[in-house]
Amino acid sequence: MGTMADLNDPLVVAFERCTLQPHEFHHREHLWVAWCYLHALPFEHALARFTVHVQRLAAHFGAPQKYHATITWVYLLELDAAMREHPELGFDALLERRPELGDKQLAARWYDADELASPAARVRFVLPRRARRSAA
Repeated sequence: MGTMADLNDPLVVAFERCTLQPHEFHHREHLWVAWCYLHALPFEHALARFTVHVQRLAAHFGAPQKYHATITWVYLLELDAAMREHPELGFDALLERRPELGDKQLAARWYDADELASPAARVRFVLPRRARRSAA
């Protein structure tokens, strides 16, 4: 596990304080903040902290409907698994080793489109109905 210094990263601080602009927070930035949390905290704490703050940030941006619980969980679970598989790798090296983490359609490997589009999947984590598909 990392240190609390990971939680003092400037992007993490700006994320938690909602001082970012929408154009400053894309998929890679989501992953970086999640990586910092997972590096510093047990999974359950990282997940809880990330979800609270990403919901706040979406509301701050005037787009609370953009938060998707199931997709958030999928990325944190996949990122955590990759970090455990390759604990020696830093963030950039991990993304090079596991490029699927940069794929915004990663959740489609686990879920059918109708599952992800459901209101239930948006507001809380739902288990997938099928096994994970490998990348095409």
